[in-house]
Amino acid sequence: MRTAKFWMGTLLAGALALGYGCGSEVKEPTPQDAPQQQAPDSGTDAGVVLTLNDAQIARILQVANEGVVMLGQYAAPLATEQAVRDFNNQMVTEHTAVKQRLDALIAAQGITPEDSALSLQLQAEVQEMMRILSSPEAPPVGTGLDLALISAQLNAHARVAFLADSLLSPQIKNTALAQEATAERQAVQMHINSASDIQSNIVLPPTTP
Repeated sequence: MRTAKFWMGTLLAGALALGYGCGSEVKEPTPQDAPQQQAPDSGTDAGVVLTLNDAQIARILQVANEGVVMLGQYAAPLATEQAVRDFNNQMVTEHTAVKQRLDALIAAQGITPEDSALSLQLQAEVQEMMRILSSPEAPPVGTGLDLALISAQLNAHARVAFLADSLLSPQIKNTALAQEATAERQAVQMHINSASDIQSNIVLPPTTP
């Protein structure tokens, strides 16, 4: 039962990411979305927005990239679907490069990354996903595991997109960091679109005439 709930949660996150991230306008989460996509400790609590400084936001961006790289490194060797394997290898390459670019920028700007409850929570969420993916609760190698692996990446990216739009971008003071965050958000959206296409093809493979 727990496994089923986890995979349903990741699939739901992917579906929400499509509606939330696509297009030029950002849709505010509705009360119906909140229980699945915005837990009380995800940045807001009873309508109170978590206040973050640039040092904390820089660390959150670091953690977000590190988490995607960790998932990609874990998932690529396990995937049997070529598209899932390629996507995870791509995430390792691209998010490693982004992390290096981010590190150089924050050093040049004299920002010392600072952990916050949110950065620690993001680390814990990725670790929990990896724990479940490697546990007896995970599907066996094959289509089921491929779906779980791509859904985990989609979940992680959707989470970053939500936080970037609702908490991070509105609070960044440093201009260079704000530009970097915008660039990363755009890349995350492209990854959401690609991962959702892969996920859809696994759930509903294209039919041949």
